Amino acid sequence: MSVLDIFNRLTRRADLMNAMMSKIGVADEIWKLPDHAGVLRRAANRCLTCDKPDACAHWLAHEPHPAEAPEFCHNRDLFARARKKADHKSQPVA
Repeated sequence: MSVLDIFNRLTRRADLMNAMMSKIGVADEIWKLPDHAGVLRRAANRCLTCDKPDACAHWLAHEPHPAEAPEFCHNRDLFARARKKADHKSQPVA
């Protein structure tokens, strides 16, 4: 694998992860975390080890308004926690 191949893989996975966070509405919430750099680094590492980038791209292209990441997503739990936190913040205080 050449350096260019590695760079292309990193770029594609980063694009998929960014698109996933945006599509399910958790990007802003993750950036607000105190250790967002560490959280994003670990999420990116999980994304890099995923063996389903084509399925991810297909899912992103065909899911108009998903509430959560697909079952196969290695960051599904992280995104679900961020979504829950974002949803909780948007609830009116009683």
